[in-house]
Amino acid sequence: MYQQANYLGRLKVEKIIIVGGGLSGSLAAIYLSRLGHEVHVIEKRADPLQNISDYIDKESSRAIGVSMTIRGINAVLGAEIPYSELLACGLPIYNMSFFIKGKFKARKLQPINNLSPLSLNRSAFQKLLNTYAEINNVRYHYNQRCIDINIDHGVITTKSNNDTFQTHKADVIIGADGARSKVREVMQNTIRRFEFHQTFFKHGYKTLVIPDATEFNLKRDTLYFFGMDSKGLFAGRAATIPDGSASIALCLPYKGKLSLQMNDKAIISQFFCRYLPKLSNQLKKDLISQFIDKPSNDLINVTSNTFHYKNKALLIGDSAHATAPFLGQGMNMALEDVQVLANLLQQHHNDFESTLAKFSLVRKKEADAMQHMAIVNYEVLSKSNPLFFMRVKYNRLMHNKLPTIYPPDLADKLYFSSMAYSKLRTLQQKQNVWYKLGRVS
Repeated sequence: MYQQANYLGRLKVEKIIIVGGGLSGSLAAIYLSRLGHEVHVIEKRADPLQNISDYIDKESSRAIGVSMTIRGINAVLGAEIPYSELLACGLPIYNMSFFIKGKFKARKLQPINNLSPLSLNRSAFQKLLNTYAEINNVRYHYNQRCIDINIDHGVITTKSNNDTFQTHKADVIIGADGARSKVREVMQNTIRRFEFHQTFFKHGYKTLVIPDATEFNLKRDTLYFFGMDSKGLFAGRAATIPDGSASIALCLPYKGKLSLQMNDKAIISQFFCRYLPKLSNQLKKDLISQFIDKPSNDLINVTSNTFHYKNKALLIGDSAHATAPFLGQGMNMALEDVQVLANLLQQHHNDFESTLAKFSLVRKKEADAMQHMAIVNYEVLSKSNPLFFMRVKYNRLMHNKLPTIYPPDLADKLYFSSMAYSKLRTLQQKQNVWYKLGRVS
């Protein structure tokens, strides 16, 4: 947690404009305002405290629920948001359950310091962040779409819903405007030799909603995974949120007999019966209709060789490193971005040029590691290995016996710590070596 009182005496107040008032943008606004800056947020949607509907994709049901690990929790608590209010937005997760060949195989998660991951209602969490942003005197400019940026002069042009234009002047611009970031686009056109890659994962996804999770026999404290016995065909995930509903994300190929384009009710029914737990006739009928009616969503992977421009602009969250959600870390890394930025500002005595350059150096390394692990994890979730659960037990046993030699369980560190993703990736590689040696001996 940053030491606000010791820092403000040295603070030169900057006017900061954050483009994008989603989760990472709003948390960044809170941190930066608490550090004494004048913070404005440009948001194309309406005020969620007045009308949350703009933040819920009713057509595709995308991102209704989201999982928060300990690194995300720590980032939120670091902004002095009470844990009790964060907990009201979600449900603690104590177990993971994998549905394989008609049976559930459970894996218990082991809490550290009495904190567990949370299955969040995304819209409730958004409202919580906006509430605290207002408390911290953040100024939002709602219903304003960013259409142009002069990055060297810090001038942003926006267009309102009624086609009126406004200009905004900033000392520093922060892009928190998602995978198709306007701020990143301008940086790409401004920075010489700026390298940017946008790729699409081989599968897309659809999100189905179950109003009452108990109809699907889902426990409130468990994350569910499906598809490990599909031989790489698909991966699915389901979780309950506080209102009792649940979302099921199904990742499938774009084309083929079993794909996102399935519209034959009999084939979809067979698919559900094969890979999902037993459904009541009414629930299966409803889910089949949702599958046919809802559009598919793309899984975008974004990489850039830098996240900043001089002392003028910075990218955070999906603007900097959008990734496929198979590790459950996209939002968590975005929130951690904000906490890292605030800490670096203190270390560099509010020198934005040094701070932003250091941010790029530090977070680029972590983003690359996280994105790599996310793609690898999809292979695990969509291809069952008979030794998978045996290996989990073996890893935990060996670490308990040889804690200074044998690396800890990767999932425990991923869910229950803020260990750097680059270190987690190294742990994964060491674990693979030790596991192979263990099997040989």
